[in-house]
Amino acid sequence: MIIPALLALIITVVLGFAIGLIAVALLPLISFTVIRGIAFVIGFIVGIVITFLIQLEAYESVDVMNGMVPDVGSAWRRTAANTGTILPTALLVGLIYGLLALAGVPGAFVIEGLVLILAYVITSHLALGRAMGLGASLNWYSNSFSRDGNSAVVVLIGSILSTIPILNLFTIPYTSLLSTLMARNYP
Repeated sequence: MIIPALLALIITVVLGFAIGLIAVALLPLISFTVIRGIAFVIGFIVGIVITFLIQLEAYESVDVMNGMVPDVGSAWRRTAANTGTILPTALLVGLIYGLLALAGVPGAFVIEGLVLILAYVITSHLALGRAMGLGASLNWYSNSFSRDGNSAVVVLIGSILSTIPILNLFTIPYTSLLSTLMARNYP
């Protein structure tokens, strides 16, 4: 389950470095506003990639819960088949990540982590075959504190830690597994 997280890390690092190198090369020719725009683009791309990664991990979590060996290829095919369902969430997460990068908000990783809670909840339910909207996912997560408060807190902490590079290699798969287990046990 760590392979998709590693691949996503590599993709975001390569894209970040490529866009960053282009920005540095053009630095004498561009303004501060353009640099902020580039930060927005990087944040937007990272938000979309991480949302699709969480979806992929949710499908692998379902495989594990069903006693099967997680298969990245199978999870990718199911993620690609449900792109239309997860795309609004990915765009929302990407937009929030991009706006936080554009604004240069200190401690933005905490806000980004809170946004990822919604991605975990929505993708977990989608992997179990139940599509869930933004409002329903907020209600479900807030109600999960009364059902299993410890797990809800672990998902909260895992979501925040999912925004920290290298650490997210471990937190994304396990937070996805926990949120999928919670979605299965508390529909």
